[in-house]
Amino acid sequence: MLSSQWLVVFKWPFVGFCCFVLLTETSGASQSNDPVDARLVEGGSRCSGRLEMKYEGTWKTLTFKVTGSTSATKIKIAQVACRQMGCGSAISITHNVNHVNQRPAWEIEMMCDGTERTLRECRDTNSRRRVGRTFETESSQEVICSDSVRFGNGNSVCSGSLNVKSDNGWAPVCEEGFDSEAQKVVCKEFGCGPPTVSKDSSTPEGVPALLKKFQCKGNEARLQDCASSTHKCKQAPAITCQGSYDVRLVGGETCEGILEGKLEGEWRPLAGSLALWKAEHFNNVCEKLGCGSVLSTLKHNRYGRVWELSCWESHTNSSFCKTWMPQFSHKSMTVTCAENVRLVGGLDRCSGKLEIKSGPSWASVCQQSFTTENAQVTCAELGCGFLYSYHSKHYSNAEQATSLVFKCRGKEKHLLDCPTDTRSAMEEDCGEYRTEINCRERGEEPHMDIHTLDQDFGYRSEVVKGQRFAISCSTGSLYKPFSMRLRYEVDSDQAVEWIQPTVGKTAMFFFPAAEDAHQGYYNCDYNYEFKPDFFSKQQLLYVTVTERHDVRLVDGHSRCAGRLEVEHQKKWSSVSYQHSWSLKEAAIVCRQLSCGAAVSTSKVDNSPEVLSAWRFYSDCDGSERALMECGVVKKWSSSSTIEVVCTDILHKPNITIISGPSFTNSEGGQMISMGHSITINCSMEPQYPGGHFSVKINSLNQTHSLTQPAVNHSAVFTFTVTEGNYSCVYHNFLFNHNFSSESLSLLMNITDYIGVMLDDEDSSPCSGKLLVDVQGGLKLLSAESIVWDLKHASVVCRQLGCGSAVSTNNVTLPTKEKMARFYSDCDGSESALLDCGTTVEWFSSSYVQVNCTGQQGAPSMK
Repeated sequence: MLSSQWLVVFKWPFVGFCCFVLLTETSGASQSNDPVDARLVEGGSRCSGRLEMKYEGTWKTLTFKVTGSTSATKIKIAQVACRQMGCGSAISITHNVNHVNQRPAWEIEMMCDGTERTLRECRDTNSRRRVGRTFETESSQEVICSDSVRFGNGNSVCSGSLNVKSDNGWAPVCEEGFDSEAQKVVCKEFGCGPPTVSKDSSTPEGVPALLKKFQCKGNEARLQDCASSTHKCKQAPAITCQGSYDVRLVGGETCEGILEGKLEGEWRPLAGSLALWKAEHFNNVCEKLGCGSVLSTLKHNRYGRVWELSCWESHTNSSFCKTWMPQFSHKSMTVTCAENVRLVGGLDRCSGKLEIKSGPSWASVCQQSFTTENAQVTCAELGCGFLYSYHSKHYSNAEQATSLVFKCRGKEKHLLDCPTDTRSAMEEDCGEYRTEINCRERGEEPHMDIHTLDQDFGYRSEVVKGQRFAISCSTGSLYKPFSMRLRYEVDSDQAVEWIQPTVGKTAMFFFPAAEDAHQGYYNCDYNYEFKPDFFSKQQLLYVTVTERHDVRLVDGHSRCAGRLEVEHQKKWSSVSYQHSWSLKEAAIVCRQLSCGAAVSTSKVDNSPEVLSAWRFYSDCDGSERALMECGVVKKWSSSSTIEVVCTDILHKPNITIISGPSFTNSEGGQMISMGHSITINCSMEPQYPGGHFSVKINSLNQTHSLTQPAVNHSAVFTFTVTEGNYSCVYHNFLFNHNFSSESLSLLMNITDYIGVMLDDEDSSPCSGKLLVDVQGGLKLLSAESIVWDLKHASVVCRQLGCGSAVSTNNVTLPTKEKMARFYSDCDGSESALLDCGTTVEWFSSSYVQVNCTGQQGAPSMK
């Protein structure tokens, strides 16, 4: 008798025809679930493996299109696949990535209700029809089904009404006998948490029927392992198990690999910020897998589907993390656990009671006969650095301890690598005392100090340029360090390293006179002889190198001449004149102040006044860059002080063009029109009275100069310019010596562009329209200037080498044009028009013409 019928229409766009199928299912009857066009392969049984479907006569891997492929969707697809294989419910779904054996795949975006008998009965998510395309892939879906148990009408792998496989197909189970112990077995078989009270736990209505009755103890691995019989009974209500938060390590050894988690039956790599994960999260993974303590965690770059974990709080049903969210990410992580050793019950992963693997369980270790060497090997094996302490601790209900007695030498890699003896049954039992170990992953960071000649102790982070200094590293560790390591970070990719043996628990690193290159980050750490390749935490120190400003010359009207003062212990005082002071020390002062060489040094008698001063004690050879590099000072009372005069006591004078037709070219030099004169001003900042200036001219490999006395610290020079370099030099007689200071040089270039031209249609250079320079270009000269006359025209003729002026007249235009208007201060004797006048742009309707006697030769130069 048919209980239900469906008429299902499939459209296959890739084969071009429609197929009508009549589907039937007989309630409680045996079904012929021949997979036909779907299968699970390479999983060890027909109920597990990679999901494949037959497409155009060829078996191809089935992979799901990402869009819409939520966990619930994929669970229902897997449930249908398991039903089509004649298996129970889906236990897990894994998205696998295989970078080696790529194979043609069939990508499908489908929706299943979970009740379909075959995958072909599912529909497309959008058009309610099947679609697919074939491509080369690196991914596949692995499904694991239970053999003989399945949930019906459930939206997850952990809930639903229970059915078991029988000789007549799939049958419900009896309510009678299906107690909490049986429910625990079912939940465990599906990889779920313990059973909970279902929201719909009412018993299904209906008459009693022949159903499967189970009697479980609770320790069975599968429901089919429980005692069972067939009875006429009522069907058991649906059950709900807690969600499964399972974890595993894949791709490595037993206790090492990429961390994956299973939620609602689907395995994905776990991702999340390592900074928010706690040690107990990883220890929970290692413990769950039967491994020892966690050794290391490492970020892993691998793009794909992950469970993104939020670890702000622990999940109520798991000690791992609270929230698992489906995401795509580049992040995953590799976890490495110890295989045979762990520390439990401590404050962190590197402290606690020592346990070793004993078969499938763990056994504690007796404190008797346990040595320091054993403990050192244990700390090293767990990646916990070095032994800090070990001791015995009383446990009131001490569990069974191992009978092994370890005899390590301290260099073994693993505790189980050490030679062992077996404790005789006749020997005294451990009692209730067990071994506890405290390891330190790294030694505490050392203390760092900077030492100099004038301050040999105390924390500093600054040294003065030219000052010799040392950096000390010290520690108060219980163990004597083997060596100290000092590293200087030259840049982000390079470091300089020094290693020194320790004296006591300290090492000193000495440096020459401080340079700019010594400024930067220094870090210090240390190691122990029993673990030379394992260094402590680092202490970081930033060293700043500053310019020396501890000497100065005062009361001499110049920073390069005057009474010598030195700063010491944050106090400025004069230096007392003593017999050890000489021109050699004075030269160092001038060099330190960038004042050239020493001219003189002398004693200044302040008698009868007695001053509080510094007495200088020298160890200088004269080549040092700073005075305090080679000497020390102490407080002294004296009536005489030291005066130092250096060569660079004068400021540099300034050179300025104050008049003349010049402009700056692209190279920074001054361009002067041929035959023009120019006025230069030499000036000096007020410093010393008197003195004189000279203009030094280097032209055509010859040097000559013009000299004038300084008046109000300046002098003015006017001359016809020749091409060359010009500079101002200031001279003065001071401190019984002649001193001079030279300005920056000014480059003068002569151009044949003279700023005036006569333009005639007959191309005569000595008559025609007058064009003059205005703002760097030649324009007609406006006739509206009232100062223009024959006197000015004569200057133009003379400048052009055209003799004297015959006439000048005006020409009227019909419209106004842009021209040059002339303003004069000329007396008619000048050699160039623009030496005594200037021009501005102007709009005018008339311009000037000039007629000269004729060409007389080249333009004149004076």
